[in-house]
Amino acid sequence: MELDTATRLINALARNQNRFSPILGFPLTTKNARLLDISVHNKELQKYTDHEAYVSTLDHVNFIWLGGYGEERNIYAQSLAFSQTNRCIHLGVDITLKANTPIYTPLLGRVHSFQNNNQPFDYGPTIILEHDLDENVHFYTLYGHLNSISLNNLTIGQTFEPGELLAYIGDKSENGGWSPHLHFQIISDMDNMKGDYPGVASKIDAPMMLHKCPDPQFILGFPEKPIIY
Repeated sequence: MELDTATRLINALARNQNRFSPILGFPLTTKNARLLDISVHNKELQKYTDHEAYVSTLDHVNFIWLGGYGEERNIYAQSLAFSQTNRCIHLGVDITLKANTPIYTPLLGRVHSFQNNNQPFDYGPTIILEHDLDENVHFYTLYGHLNSISLNNLTIGQTFEPGELLAYIGDKSENGGWSPHLHFQIISDMDNMKGDYPGVASKIDAPMMLHKCPDPQFILGFPEKPIIY
């Protein structure tokens, strides 16, 4: 029985898990990174007026905070774009970083598309790369909440080598209105979309969408065991 596109991608990512270049320029480990939980199940988060107030209390001097793949979140209720479609399940990983932090390409890729998704609580400046992995495995990576300079001089089809500087994190004034962070997502099929792709799914669509968008930890290397849907 022939495997579907997403399953073939998951298998290829697992086989190559230790071969990707670090997107921050250095590996993420238990010594410098911690899991970020802004899900509806985090009772500590519920003590704060909003998730940004909670995140601001974390130790950002010694650790990089990242997480969110498959999380159910209520932070999207502030945007009609999410609330009207009941989207609350996060499909990527958020990495909290200072504005202007550089982001590097994890593997050989070409620019599939890019655009500034500049509606409130959207991605802001966004880059999508396309990649080939192993034999006949084609997939995409999405980088959201960048600064606008990151889109300057980009061209469709432009090649980026592993470890090459790709973009910079944007501040709140240009990244869709969020505290500075990178939204990183793996996508098995772009469904003919360009410059944008859903980063949040409804509970009904979540099983399908999480399967189509494998756990970014395959590439990030943290934590060691990705979640597979």
